Amino acid sequence: MALHICDQVFSGGTISAKITFLKQISNASCCDFVINYDPVTRDVVDVGIPPFTWPMFSARAYRNSKWDLIASVGSREGTLLPNVPIHLEVTVVGSQLTLTHDGVVAMRAQLPTQYPQSQVGLFFVGHHDILVSDFQVVSRKPRAFVVMQFSSPYNDVYMEVIKQVCDEMKIEVLRVDESYGPGLIISDITRSILESTFVIADVSPTNANVFYEVGYAHGLNKPTILIAEKNTKLPFDVSPFRTLFYENSIAGKPRLEKGLREYISAVLKERTQPSA
Repeated sequence: MALHICDQVFSGGTISAKITFLKQISNASCCDFVINYDPVTRDVVDVGIPPFTWPMFSARAYRNSKWDLIASVGSREGTLLPNVPIHLEVTVVGSQLTLTHDGVVAMRAQLPTQYPQSQVGLFFVGHHDILVSDFQVVSRKPRAFVVMQFSSPYNDVYMEVIKQVCDEMKIEVLRVDESYGPGLIISDITRSILESTFVIADVSPTNANVFYEVGYAHGLNKPTILIAEKNTKLPFDVSPFRTLFYENSIAGKPRLEKGLREYISAVLKERTQPSA
């Protein structure tokens, strides 16, 4: 058994490699991509070919000294053969995970939470050698989805503060009115929240659409940064959450920028846990 962590930092994107189980395959044979690793707790999130009685492919999280299954599919019988290379590719976009086997999509899953940036690697189990070649990590920039009322002065907050801070921190930023194409707007919103690394929500005005989207993000365990104008009276269900209050003035802009940078930095480093 071996856990190998490399120096590639990953917050979403694609990990791929060619994997060959040499000589003989047993129930213990395993080769996983480690898509998230906590060096303090040694907790991992693995995607790939699991050992023992697991199906052919799986996504699993090791936490509190036990494995939790996220998703699984397929059977080893007749699929996993010795000395026959297979190409695996794992793509993570926000909370969405896709595993491709030899160019064919084998599994799609929704991750139980948004995992922070971390190093990635490989996890092996087996009685014989396992050859891994063409290992590649293509990282995707973190993405922020912004939820707010589309009117002044909130448009100014978005353009002059949120967008500029995200650009400075090399974070893709999107508001739903910047997304064009056919289909339902609500579908665009839910997909954008699902594919985001975190959400920024301005809850200053009482806007049903904004609170619906905040609730959807919380339901996905998606990290959400709440901001609001100073003296905003927050609804009861939102008031317990930490909120970055800002003063909509020239003097208030630098303080909002500073606070937003700190909140974003904390979100990207913080390991959030799934709800019980």
